[in-house]
Amino acid sequence: MLTAPDKDNQPLFAAKDINNFYFENGPKIFTQHSASAAGPMYDGKYLRMIIKELLGNITMNQTLTDVVIPTFDIKLLQPIMFTTSDAKAKSSKNALLADVCVATSAAPTGFPAHYFETKDEDGKTHSFNLIDGGVAATNPTQVAITLIFNEILKGNFKFVDIKPMDTTKILVVSLGAENKWCANLVRVSKFSIEYIVTSANRVEKYQDKSN
Repeated sequence: MLTAPDKDNQPLFAAKDINNFYFENGPKIFTQHSASAAGPMYDGKYLRMIIKELLGNITMNQTLTDVVIPTFDIKLLQPIMFTTSDAKAKSSKNALLADVCVATSAAPTGFPAHYFETKDEDGKTHSFNLIDGGVAATNPTQVAITLIFNEILKGNFKFVDIKPMDTTKILVVSLGAENKWCANLVRVSKFSIEYIVTSANRVEKYQDKSN
């Protein structure tokens, strides 16, 4: 949501707005009245409504910065990565940002899976049945770095002082939810080339299957 543009192509939300979003909408999103004994704890209706209301028809290719959003397709039984670069290159991956946000929020047992469709350049419909990408992509930092290196290798990202597979110039700031006072800094130079190449091949395989 922080990368969504407003009508002037400026950030629609500031980081400080996130706290207000949860304080105002949290009780309605996580209401016990929507709990189901036979399904997810929450029906997700209010979550889908408020996200759609806030993000409207903004699509993945409009994000103000490049994003990587992992999801998992429970019908195909494979991870589906939504990225800004894919959205700009393929209509089938240019989903509504609201749909992708709801999908990646659909933690198993918490919220129901989210279904939506997109169309490719030929008008063919692509269906998605998605839940939280953490089911498979348990290390989002790895996913992001791998995709960055893929884009550098393809020539889509050009950095003055970073060459393909150069791990010495990247610093990851990982802001976790476990401890509000904790921010971890991870030097990517600790990752071996074998680790990155293996991860790149794995992500590339997932991307090919999801197209």
